[in-house]
Amino acid sequence: MRLNRLHASSATLIAVVSLYFTVAFNIAFYKKVVELNGGADWFVYSLPVLLFFLLNGVFQLLAAPLLHKVVIPALLVIGAAISYQSLFFNIYFDKHMLTNVLITGWAESSRLMTPAYLGWIAGLGVVPALLYLMVKVDYRRWYKEIAQRAVLIVLSVLVIGGVARYFYQDYASFFRNNRDVTHLIVPTNLIVAGGSKLKTWHRARMPYMQLDLAVTQAKPDNHRHFVVLIVGETTRAQNWGLNGYARQTTPRLAKRGDEVINFHDVSSCGTSTAHSVPCMFSNMNRVGYNDARAARQDNLLDILQRAGVDISWLDNDTGCKGVCKNVAATVDLTALNLPEFCRNGECLDDILLPAFDEILNKESGKDTLVVLHTMGSHGPTYYERYTAEDRTFTPTCDTNEINRCSKEQLVNTYDNTIVYVDRFIDRVIGRLEKRDDLESAVLYVSDHGESLGENGVYLHGTPYGIATKEQTQVPMIMWFSKAFRQNEGVDFQCLADNARKNTYSHDNYFSTVFGMMDMALALSETYRQDMDILAPCRTPRPQATGKDARADRHPAAQR
Repeated sequence: MRLNRLHASSATLIAVVSLYFTVAFNIAFYKKVVELNGGADWFVYSLPVLLFFLLNGVFQLLAAPLLHKVVIPALLVIGAAISYQSLFFNIYFDKHMLTNVLITGWAESSRLMTPAYLGWIAGLGVVPALLYLMVKVDYRRWYKEIAQRAVLIVLSVLVIGGVARYFYQDYASFFRNNRDVTHLIVPTNLIVAGGSKLKTWHRARMPYMQLDLAVTQAKPDNHRHFVVLIVGETTRAQNWGLNGYARQTTPRLAKRGDEVINFHDVSSCGTSTAHSVPCMFSNMNRVGYNDARAARQDNLLDILQRAGVDISWLDNDTGCKGVCKNVAATVDLTALNLPEFCRNGECLDDILLPAFDEILNKESGKDTLVVLHTMGSHGPTYYERYTAEDRTFTPTCDTNEINRCSKEQLVNTYDNTIVYVDRFIDRVIGRLEKRDDLESAVLYVSDHGESLGENGVYLHGTPYGIATKEQTQVPMIMWFSKAFRQNEGVDFQCLADNARKNTYSHDNYFSTVFGMMDMALALSETYRQDMDILAPCRTPRPQATGKDARADRHPAAQR
């Protein structure tokens, strides 16, 4: 027996879809509003009404013949995925989260694909999308269809205006103080994020800008610098042993005593890798950072490389986010998928060490800077970030369904990742200690922190304005070899004192590394002495006076 195909007018179908989105996908939004509002009242009850007519108006514009059979099913499936993350992990979907989604590889994204998540997407997204595709839309004559839609759009605008006017004080006050809560509204959060991303791509067509063309190294001696920048991943300051955490999660670094300088108050540029890493290596601060601009101009590595420093980027994360775009010596170690380090497409950070050893043992007359981009404490599969040897705290959460684990299990597992991070940093330092001929240094800082269920929030990526300190406060340490300490004119007691009492951020990263490499600071347009952490504790040294150091300053050049 042949089933009759479902029929509906465009107005009816759009109304049903609008109601479905309003009811099914925005529970997290309503819950957050009730929480922030201090309870439910008529203002809260008006929100579904306003949202229904808002979506009804938007879908009237999107539901053109043929187009709507692509757009609406796609929004249903993607909306289901977003709503799950928002409801169960308190994830806010903005342009930065969209960037994370677009650049996330299969190995990382598969860690999120729990049975509950897939079931949610299938039940609330795929099935409704298939039902939608089965419906035959009975369109009226084109002029009647246009007239009907115009009337419905006007009606939607009038209802929205009426609701907003009646509750004007409530809406104005609430959303002025809680602007980021709009990132929970599905699917407008996706549509707005997509629009912002398109603007970013358009800006990316701007001319490329070279910076600090006149800058060279200005070393007063022939001692070779070997600086290692360890970029951490998802490690938060609150669980860092050196910061006074109740547990000693950094025993090896602690054992090194005063030779490791720990910075107690450091904030990140963003709450995601895609935002923080390019920001760290740019000459822009957090407030003024623009990702499109950063992609179209030189960063720290470009300037140092042009000045004669050997640069290498060794990656065990999800790529350098454009920072190493001009670095020839870039190696993706994860892609090797070596069985002794890797499983399910992701690897322990120890996979970086053999390649690091090759660079360290390479005979070179040039100063060298190596970036080790680590996997660190990345979730939700925290249990895959450390070895059995580092499983210090038990019981652990050995699943990607972290919201089903107890608080104790989750924190134990996360803390074990930091024990492994501590071991990894110690191994890097140990290798440098054996090279007395080098002025070596290590700078470790995490890209952002992580939420472990505090206030119902998990993972990271919350808009910075409302993100808690768990996502924005990160650990940072410095280590210097004996040769560096003897020759670089840095008062390390002064530096240690400042590390304990001062506040720092990723904004300090660019100028600190710039100064660490003995660049001709007077010729730089990007270096800021007030942002160089070492500068207040460093005795000015005479710099080279060769023709490169005396070169005229050039304005930033376009290419």
